[in-house]
Amino acid sequence: MTEKGEGRRQMGYIMRCNQVLTLKPPLAIPLSSDGSDRRFFKIQWKGKPAVAIEPSPGDIGISETYSYVAIGNHLARAGIPVPKIYDFNKDTGIILAEYLGDRHLQTEILVLISQSKWSQVKGLYQQALSLLARMQVWGCRGLNRGWCYDSEYYDSKLAKEREAFYFLRSFVEDLMGCSKTPELEDELTRLALQVDLIDNKEYFLHRDFQSRNILVRNGALRIIDFQGGRLGPLGYDVAALLLDPYVALPKYIWSELLQFYLDELDSLNIALDKAVFEKEFYLLALLRTMQALGAYSYLYLKKGKVFFKPYIFPALSNLKALLAHKNFEKLDNLRLLVADLHNLIK
Repeated sequence: MTEKGEGRRQMGYIMRCNQVLTLKPPLAIPLSSDGSDRRFFKIQWKGKPAVAIEPSPGDIGISETYSYVAIGNHLARAGIPVPKIYDFNKDTGIILAEYLGDRHLQTEILVLISQSKWSQVKGLYQQALSLLARMQVWGCRGLNRGWCYDSEYYDSKLAKEREAFYFLRSFVEDLMGCSKTPELEDELTRLALQVDLIDNKEYFLHRDFQSRNILVRNGALRIIDFQGGRLGPLGYDVAALLLDPYVALPKYIWSELLQFYLDELDSLNIALDKAVFEKEFYLLALLRTMQALGAYSYLYLKKGKVFFKPYIFPALSNLKALLAHKNFEKLDNLRLLVADLHNLIK
């Protein structure tokens, strides 16, 4: 059989199956899914490697799949380097997409840091931040909010329920065995409400823009896991990247890179009041870091994914450092709790 014929045969088989797992190696090789409930398999498609993505169980999985396809095609049209989508079965939710390898930005950066090649570290991050700025600005143009399966906007409700209170449940209570207090809940509620005071929340928001969702392929960066995209403020994704516990960049590096990012926005004719942006950045960085702590704790405790355990302490260290900022002087209960927990597990 020709390579083209073999590709069609595999695709037809995959699209008829509810479970990609019916394809055994070497036809389908399982790939890591990190924190996702989706399943990924490397296959051959028309003579080239491809990824078959099987959705998470249930209706949410199918909705997430539709978002992946719609948002992925939208970003590609906007000139953002995302995987090509080769085929999509609307009934099973199985996607066939371009295989980009397994070299994450995290891997590249950690190797460079181990060799003290800081100029190359900054160079790779500058590439990522340049891509991010373009994705945020170009990606919001023509974005159909109906494509967003999770929510259309990042707002205070999401920040409270799925970041601040997620942190309380999964990290503080479940992992650390501590009790929340009404005073702490009130603090976090007020903190989340500040999101609604941000004037412009109409940019494209990836919401998980970190070093394991950026792949390095032939020296270029490619963005993955964009299916949770929606509209939101500029500061969130840049905070997710620069304060990424998977890498734990020193502050002097990420603060320098933050200025590079602002210059990139300026080159795209996005004029910002830097004092206002800084305030928003620290707010969103705090919320994002709480979300990460909640997610790592949940995935480790409830899903048994031990991969995430080593990143809990770096995330907590980030949270402790952020709470020292002047903007958070009134968060007495949170600051005290985080300091105690940091001392407990360091």
